[in-house]
Amino acid sequence: MGEQALPFAYLVGTAAMLWLMNQAKRSFWLFSLLVLPGTLCHELCHWLAGKLLNGHPVHFTVFPRRVGRGFVLGSVSLANLRWYNAFFIGLAPLLLLAAAYGLFLWRLGGHPMFGWKEAGAVFCLANLLFGAVPSWQDLRMAARSPIGWLLLAWGLGYGWMRFGRQPRVEAGPPASSDLKMRRPESPSP
Repeated sequence: MGEQALPFAYLVGTAAMLWLMNQAKRSFWLFSLLVLPGTLCHELCHWLAGKLLNGHPVHFTVFPRRVGRGFVLGSVSLANLRWYNAFFIGLAPLLLLAAAYGLFLWRLGGHPMFGWKEAGAVFCLANLLFGAVPSWQDLRMAARSPIGWLLLAWGLGYGWMRFGRQPRVEAGPPASSDLKMRRPESPSP
């Protein structure tokens, strides 16, 4: 198998698993069961960030319930959500992207063979990616913090300065046909 075929197979398998999870939304309990590992990781990120950043988590659940036409797969309630911690607590599940990348590299480094072990790794990868996506409530929580807006402005400014501006083209020396050689004038006696 080629060197690039295995990573590609993992990516295709993960994309297929994410598609399958999305298709399972038609059955509330099947969908809830399939995404339970990702939901648990997502809510644990909120809880741990709340614990570390003085958010005082008071309630944690991953018991799914229907709300209107949508789902609430889990939640964490915080007693001390403030301007200085809301951004980091709200976007804490993005750390799962690093965990998914680490799992991906670990499985590729272990000389994987296609089988149940790899199917389980693809299932975990898909759940980590699913759990990393912030919900609308997470984004609203993060938007309450001026730190997030400042970081966003800094990131956009940095990106613009680094990648957005076109380098100025300096005018080079004139073409050789435009150059005229002059002899220094000798002083007259």
